[in-house]
Amino acid sequence: MRVVFGSTVFLLVAVALFAQSPPREKLRADTPKSALIHMDPARVDPSDLPLDQIDQVQATGTPQKIADISAWRLAINGSGLTHEVSLTYEDLLAFPLVKKKVLLICPGVFAGYVEWEGVQLQVLLEKVGAATNYKSVSFQAYDGYSERFSRRDASEHLFLLAVKASGAALPAEHGYPVRLVAEDFYRGRWVKWVTKIHLD
Repeated sequence: MRVVFGSTVFLLVAVALFAQSPPREKLRADTPKSALIHMDPARVDPSDLPLDQIDQVQATGTPQKIADISAWRLAINGSGLTHEVSLTYEDLLAFPLVKKKVLLICPGVFAGYVEWEGVQLQVLLEKVGAATNYKSVSFQAYDGYSERFSRRDASEHLFLLAVKASGAALPAEHGYPVRLVAEDFYRGRWVKWVTKIHLD
């Protein structure tokens, strides 16, 4: 029985190792945009690509104009919160901001490699006292568009509430005042003009 048990453990370890994600493809600095738009951002390493400025990246959707930023609020509610949290833009800027170069791909349409700056989702949730046993997190935009992710997605990938891109405040067409940067996910899930985060 001991030999069988040992062999079983070895087999399980081997299967787990082979089941891991394959190594990312290191992209050459001269990789054309025409090739990038057909790639999976979760399977490539874009670190050698030249940076794009945010105004060089195509935008989609109708820009939502925030007439008075002092009246704008980011609501955070749902499971694990004793009450809804409401943050101003200034509140958000007071959080530790991190910079990260992330590849944005709109499949078959456009791509951009931009340096984003914002608040990490996990840090934000921790600071507002959210429980860690939520099952999913959704982001809702000012225009009603929303996307939902599992807790595993949110914990294993970089999720950034971006307030800046290319060193400056986000342009309106790219989500000002806040957009979600979801590393390794396609552009369609990067919610712009975020006004609510909900935990289920």
